[in-house]
Amino acid sequence: MSTDNARAIAAGLRAAGAGVAFGVPGGGPNLDVVGALDDAGLRFVLTHGETAAAIMAATFGHLTGRAALALATRGPGATSAVNGVAQATLDRFPLLMVTDSVAAVDTARIDHQRIDQRALMIPITKWSGSLGHDDPSGTVLDALALAVAAPAGAVHLDDDPSAPGDRPPPSTSRSTSPSSVAAADVALARELLDRARRPIAIVGIGALADAASVRATLTRLGWPVLTTYQATGLIDSESDQGAGLFTNGASEAPLLHEADVIVTIGLDLVEPIPARWRYDAPVVSLHTVPTTSAYLPVAVALVGPVGELLDAAAPKHGSDWPHDAGALRRERSRAALRAGALEHGLSPLDVVAETRGLAPKDATVTVDAGAHFLAVMPMWPTVRPRSLLISNGLATMGFALPAAIAAALARPGAPVICFVGDGGLGMTLAELETLARLDLPVTVVVFDDAALSLIRIKQRAGHGGEKAVGYGPIDFAAVARAVGLDAVTVDDSAALRRALQSTWSRPRLIDAHIDPSSYAHLIAVTRG
Repeated sequence: MSTDNARAIAAGLRAAGAGVAFGVPGGGPNLDVVGALDDAGLRFVLTHGETAAAIMAATFGHLTGRAALALATRGPGATSAVNGVAQATLDRFPLLMVTDSVAAVDTARIDHQRIDQRALMIPITKWSGSLGHDDPSGTVLDALALAVAAPAGAVHLDDDPSAPGDRPPPSTSRSTSPSSVAAADVALARELLDRARRPIAIVGIGALADAASVRATLTRLGWPVLTTYQATGLIDSESDQGAGLFTNGASEAPLLHEADVIVTIGLDLVEPIPARWRYDAPVVSLHTVPTTSAYLPVAVALVGPVGELLDAAAPKHGSDWPHDAGALRRERSRAALRAGALEHGLSPLDVVAETRGLAPKDATVTVDAGAHFLAVMPMWPTVRPRSLLISNGLATMGFALPAAIAAALARPGAPVICFVGDGGLGMTLAELETLARLDLPVTVVVFDDAALSLIRIKQRAGHGGEKAVGYGPIDFAAVARAVGLDAVTVDDSAALRRALQSTWSRPRLIDAHIDPSSYAHLIAVTRG
């Protein structure tokens, strides 16, 4: 019966259109799944860690709109996958996580590697259950549909063909149509916007499913637009309307204080940093699913397809904003970041500027958690959604390299740039071999200062000193060459520029030795 479940998994993935699976197989049922994938013409990518496999599968799903598979063995495989599964759920990436298990018929005699894996996964998934012998094909198809339903996330199946199994709940979205939204709520939203002279839009990840419609209406309205990390590119970041990023930090605060109405479009409350909401303007919330939180005071909430809701509530008149109000605020924020530039050495902003100047226009960029993202995210231009990827809801280190590998597989032939700190790369170092083995067009740029710089900035007396945040030096270029990558170490902008001018079509690593002294300035400007 193990092979029946394996064939059901492979057939479901094929039917859903996800052509790639990732994982670290154990024996028995895991290998049955790998074999079934091969028989079905699907690709299996062997990774070095289960968390990396989950991040790869989730990112592949996010970019293609089809949930991909991450595969792990029971016990240590399942527990190792936990961080990647949580990333998928909190970052709203679709993922099917399948684990081998101690079969129900064997639990009385087997304690080895036996834990309650379904209970382990419940808090970090949309649903966790057992793939048994009762209609495994239907269970897999339901699980894949649930993973992509808004809000997307991870679904877990514990493979146990000795038991009947569970059935995932229906995946019908909780979203409603505009016609079913209370007329009084639509009228209130329209009244607020009709009176508004300086409305501002904040666009979040929930708008991506309706990106073209939202973009068209916002372009017509001409309001300044702030985007969350996950929604970058829905509006051209370099346009007159592109006001920069919304994180609920300091850099966007002056613009939001000028607003008389704030319209949130698909803003998922997992996206902002948990700082206090500081704005008095009434908030009109448009979202695909109901959201309630004391974090964000909402005057009126409309639930449904956000593009249609925005069009229904939008005023017919213009605003009092200058046509380039967004661009003025964006460039003012960037100038404030550049004001902390170093006179000597290679700064994080130098790394971003040099890479930005030479990167192919169609490159996908992945960014790890760590101080370097404070330089990358506000300075990198984005003209299309899902071209700048970061773990935001979970904000986990170790995201960028696995995500870059997945992006290169999801967008064959297109170049990928992976911005990662030395701490995050240390967590996923073995996946450099995966990158080399797959021969993908990924350029890994390491912000190397041998420290957890973002944590160092937060340290105070009694926080452990240097031993809590400092690493010994690592020759990342030597490590990369040892697993088959082209690699070079750079110490200044000229050397970085020369390194970047070589091919973007092969995997490579650039170990950039940076001066971290400007990070404190970056966090002060962006976060306050």
